Amino acid sequence: MKEKRPLPIFAMALVLFGVAAIFFGVNEYEEYPIKFYSLEEGFKVAKMENKLVLVYIHSDTCYVCRAFLEDLSKYEDLQKTFEKFVVVKVDFLTERALAVKFGATGTPEFHVFYPNGTPMKINGVRAVYIGYAGSPDDEKARKSLISFLETALESYDRR
Repeated sequence: MKEKRPLPIFAMALVLFGVAAIFFGVNEYEEYPIKFYSLEEGFKVAKMENKLVLVYIHSDTCYVCRAFLEDLSKYEDLQKTFEKFVVVKVDFLTERALAVKFGATGTPEFHVFYPNGTPMKINGVRAVYIGYAGSPDDEKARKSLISFLETALESYDRR
């Protein structure tokens, strides 16, 4: 009598789940400590609340994006800074035309806009932060992003 082998079936199930997760956007970061908006809704809320818009360009397959989201879930300083913006989330893979419209070259990228949709410039340069850290818990990367965002907020407050 032939012996049953549950291990190959289990391994195949794991592979299929992984493929489904990539194609259908299933990921481990469904619960975020801040609210992410669609483009249209985000700019509408920003106008009502007179807040800057932070367009976060990401990909579910980007390990640096995952490090950022993990830090966002863990660190209150990062959460508090992000709460000062209306954060619009744009997927680089599924919303490529939109990401390119914003000037994205990869992931993650953080683009700052005025509530009316105009890109923010600081000292004549577009307010864009590219990259993050290769792994979670990188304090230098977290503090650098926070500093960039605080500079944008200060520039907006001085207008």
